[in-house]
Amino acid sequence: MIYTCYSDLSDCIRRNIWKIPADIGLIVGVPRSGMLAALMVAELMNRRCVDIDSFISGRTMQCGGRGIFINGGKENKVLVIDDTVNSGNSMRKVRKKLASMTQYDFVFACVYAEGQKAKDMVDLWFEDVWRKGETKWFYEWNILHHYEGNTRYFMFDIDGLLCKEPPDERIPDAYRLYLPDAIPMVIPTTFIGALVTYRLEKYRDITERWLEKYGVTYGQLFMYDAESYEIRNSAESPACYKARLFKKATWAILFLESSAGQAEQIHRMTGKPVFCYENGKMYGNG
Repeated sequence: MIYTCYSDLSDCIRRNIWKIPADIGLIVGVPRSGMLAALMVAELMNRRCVDIDSFISGRTMQCGGRGIFINGGKENKVLVIDDTVNSGNSMRKVRKKLASMTQYDFVFACVYAEGQKAKDMVDLWFEDVWRKGETKWFYEWNILHHYEGNTRYFMFDIDGLLCKEPPDERIPDAYRLYLPDAIPMVIPTTFIGALVTYRLEKYRDITERWLEKYGVTYGQLFMYDAESYEIRNSAESPACYKARLFKKATWAILFLESSAGQAEQIHRMTGKPVFCYENGKMYGNG
């Protein structure tokens, strides 16, 4: 598994900005995640930045009151950049989309190339992240919403990730009142193998209705089977509970946890990788 966070992306772009021709006049990002790279490059080079559809329709991002753009870039020389290229299918579609715009001199690029096929589809790349025998690349900016083929092998925490943490269970009325209308945070858009929550089993109906309301699709929902939170808390900590289920689930390749402390413990107890939403860190990366 290869994991890359936002700061890695920023560092990589700064290290490799010299590879971009100095006479580039406009930066065009490949939506959505390619816009992250495009905006970072545009800020460093002090150039205008736009997404592909806006570029084709003739709209460019205005610079605002502080934006004074340097001379030196050719108006017809355009950098088209994506964050990653793997099979090259997306970049192939981009090239086809822009093929008729012969008045421009396009330079196609990516920050991370995942092997030779990727490099064959671009004019320049910043870093080749391919490793022999490795087939899984995960990026912080899309780990929660992509990877349809992989998320069925993920286990997701709920409180603090899918929704805001509930009130303290020691205030039962406030806790029960909150659950049906829990404030959503990050709702996954792909099928999830299993959801694991420290909530008590008696809240299953409420939890299932909330998940259905927000369109969360999943295989299993694990909840703690105890009569009260006092019994549960005295028997097993949240991290131990989640680690036990994660370790038992031989099919699961990644756990996504809201808490940094728990994420570290789950990884330590299972030896399996754990992504932490709180700090964006992958425990067990590489």
